[in-house]
Amino acid sequence: HINAEIASGTVKSAQDAVDYLSWTYLYRRLRQNPTYYGVEEPTEAGVNKYLSKLILGCFTELEKALCITVDHDYERGCVVVAPTPLGKIASQYYLSHKTMSTFATRLDSIDRNNLFCDLLHLLSEATEWAEIPVRHNEDILNNELRREVPFPIGRGQVDYLSPHAKTNLLLQKHLVRGELPCSDYVTDTRTVLDSSIRILQAMVDVAAYKGDVIASMAAMELMQAIKQATMPTQSPLLQLMPDMSKSQIGELLSAQRMPNLRCLGDLIILSDSQLRAAFGSLGRDSATVEKWCQAVRALPPLDVTVASGSMFALEDAVGGSQKRNKPKKITSLHGLAPLTQYSVVVNFARTPVETSMKLPRFIQEPGQAYTPRFGKVQYEGWWAVLAQGDELVAIKRVSMQGSEESAGQESALVTRSVKLMFITPEHLGPYTLKLYVVSDAYLGLDQQIDIDITVGETQMAVANDSAYISKEQMKEYQ
Repeated sequence: HINAEIASGTVKSAQDAVDYLSWTYLYRRLRQNPTYYGVEEPTEAGVNKYLSKLILGCFTELEKALCITVDHDYERGCVVVAPTPLGKIASQYYLSHKTMSTFATRLDSIDRNNLFCDLLHLLSEATEWAEIPVRHNEDILNNELRREVPFPIGRGQVDYLSPHAKTNLLLQKHLVRGELPCSDYVTDTRTVLDSSIRILQAMVDVAAYKGDVIASMAAMELMQAIKQATMPTQSPLLQLMPDMSKSQIGELLSAQRMPNLRCLGDLIILSDSQLRAAFGSLGRDSATVEKWCQAVRALPPLDVTVASGSMFALEDAVGGSQKRNKPKKITSLHGLAPLTQYSVVVNFARTPVETSMKLPRFIQEPGQAYTPRFGKVQYEGWWAVLAQGDELVAIKRVSMQGSEESAGQESALVTRSVKLMFITPEHLGPYTLKLYVVSDAYLGLDQQIDIDITVGETQMAVANDSAYISKEQMKEYQ
C-alpha cells in the first residue's frame, strides 16, 4: 500500500507516510491495544515513534527491492522518497515489491536458448502465488503431474509442497490442455490464470524498462500461449480448431489445398466460399466446418501503417471523432541529426472482412478476443515495440476494445494511433529500426516492419520532436 501511495505522489516523505497511516484502522488499533503491536509507550508520542520506525523499515525494504529511492532533505530535516519505474509498475498492476525485485534481478540471467521455459519458471516464482493452497497429499499428485508436463519444474531438488511448484505445474497442464486429477486443481487453475495476465504484463514492462527486446517479446509470446492454451511450437491453427488433428492441419497447409497460405493472416482474408471449400475438403461434417470458419472470422484483420511523428497530428488513443490529416506512410527517414529525439506514429486499423457468417457465440461484444479455453473474457490488445538491434527503444500497448461504427455502415472501422519516440545514434550512417506489432491474445498474428533511418550531416528532412525526454525515461514504458 505504501508503495502505491508513493507511486501516486500521495506520500513524498516519512512524515507524509505517518500522516497517511494516522487515518487508517491500524492507528486506532495501536491506540486501543498498544501492547499487542509492541508499542513501548502507550502515548500519542509513543505511537508516532512506533509508526516512524515502521515507515523507515518499510522504506528500506522498498529501496532494496528497487521500487523507491530514499534521500535526506537536510533543509527540511526529513526523509524524502520518490518512486522508481519498478515501483510504478508494481503499483499499476497491484503486485508485491518482492515480485518486482525477482523480475528485475532474474531477467538478466535467463537462458536465451530456452526463453519460454525460463520465463514460465520466473512467472511461477512471483510472490502472489504464495496464497495458492497446497492441500494434504497434493505433493504426491504434484510429483505425478511432473511426468506429464513438457518442462522440468526447476533445477535441482524440487519442493512439491511449494505453491510456486504447483503453479508451474498448473500452467504447464493448461498449455498442453491436459486433464487435471481433481476438481480442486481445476479451481486452482482458474485462480492462477486469473492473476497470470497482470503479472505477465508487469514482466513485459520490467523487461522493456531494462531495454531487453528479446525477453519482452518472449514474455508476450508466453501471454499469447496462456490465453490460447497452446504451446508456441504447435500450429497456430490449434488455438482456433482444437479438434483438428495434426494430419488434417498438414493436409490443409499443403500446396495443393491452399497454395498461397503462408501464415494465419492469409487465412483471415479468404472469402467465405474459399474457407468452406478448404475446410470442407478435410472430410468433416458441415457443422464442424462452419465452426472452424466462424473461428477464423473471429480473428482481427489488422492493418498497420507508420508515419513520421512530425507530419501527423496524433489522435486520442481511444479513437475520438475529431478530424485529422491523413498520415503519410513511411518506410524510411533520412537526414536525421545525431543524438536527437524523433518520433513515429503507428496506426492500427481493424477492418472487418466482408462475410455472411456469424461470429462464434463466445464473442459477445466488439473487441473481445477469441479465447475459449482461458475461462475469462479477454479483449484484443496489441503492443507496438520499436527496437534497434537487441535494444528495446520504445513500447506502447493499444487496446482495441470499444464500439465499432454504427451498424448502418457497410464496413465498421476501428482505429487507434500511438506515438513512439526514439533517439538517433551518435555516429553517422545508416541504421534500421524494427517495429514489432505483437498481439496479446493470438499466436501467429504478429507483424514486423523495418524502418530505415540515416543519420547524417545533411539538412534534416524530418523535424525533431520538441517534447524531449531522456532515453532512460523512454524506457519507463511510454
